[in-house]
Amino acid sequence: MIQSLVAWGPATLWAAVLFFLSAQEFSDPSPFPINDKVAHFVLYSVLGGALAFGRSWASRSPGHLLLLATGLLYAISDEIHQSFVPSRTPSAGDLVADALGLAVGYAGVVAVARRRGPGR
Repeated sequence: MIQSLVAWGPATLWAAVLFFLSAQEFSDPSPFPINDKVAHFVLYSVLGGALAFGRSWASRSPGHLLLLATGLLYAISDEIHQSFVPSRTPSAGDLVADALGLAVGYAGVVAVARRRGPGR
C-alpha cells in the first residue's frame, strides 16, 4: 500500500490541483502572466511526469499508452468541467496544449529514468 501511495500519490495530488485551478472563476481570461496555452502545457507536463514517475515506482505498472490515455481523458474531463464554471469555457486549443504537455512531461521522465539505469 505504501508503495502505491508513493507511486501514484503525486499524480493524484496534481490531478486535484488541476481540478482546483479549473474550478476557479477568473474575470481576466488568464490569471497567469504567460500565454494561456503555455500555462496549460506546463501544468499538464507536470501531470505527464507524475504519471511516468508512478509507472516507474509501481509494482504492477500499466503500459505507457494506457497512462497517456488516462492523462488525456483527464484533460478532456477538465475541459468539460470548465463548461460548468462561470467565466470559464472549454477549448480545443487548451486540450491540444494539455495533450502536448502531457506527452512531453511523460517522455521527459521516462528518458531520465532510462538514463539512470535499467528499468521499464
